[in-house]
Amino acid sequence: MKSLSNLFVKVANSPRLLVLTSLVLLFLASISYALFEKKNLLDSLWWALITSTTVGYGDFYPASLGGRVTAIVLLLVMILFLIPMITASFASKLIVNRDAFTHEEQEDMKNLLRKIVEIEERQLKEKGE
Repeated sequence: MKSLSNLFVKVANSPRLLVLTSLVLLFLASISYALFEKKNLLDSLWWALITSTTVGYGDFYPASLGGRVTAIVLLLVMILFLIPMITASFASKLIVNRDAFTHEEQEDMKNLLRKIVEIEERQLKEKGE
C-alpha cells in the first residue's frame, strides 16, 4: 500500500509523468472502447478525450456493458485522480517560495548557530571565572 502511495506522490509531483499517465489512460480507454463498441480507433480516441474532460457531446456513447464500464472507469480516474493532480501540480508551482532555504542550507544555518552559541557560552564562562 505504501508503494502505491509513493507512486501517486511521484506522479503528482512530475508534470511529465502526469501527462504520460493521462495519455496512457486515454489510449487504453480508446482501445477498450473501440473493441467493445466496434468503432475505429480515431473515433474511439475522440470519445475518450471528450469523455475524460467531462464535456460529453453525445455524438458517441457506449451501448455495451464493456463500453459503459470503460466510460465509468475513465471518468472516475480522471475526475478523482488525474484532474486534481494536474490542478495541484499547477497550483504548487504558483505558490512555491523560490527564495526559501533548501534543506541543506537550513542544516548549515543550524550548525553555524550551534557554533555561535558555543562560542558565546565559552566567552561567558571565561568572563565569569
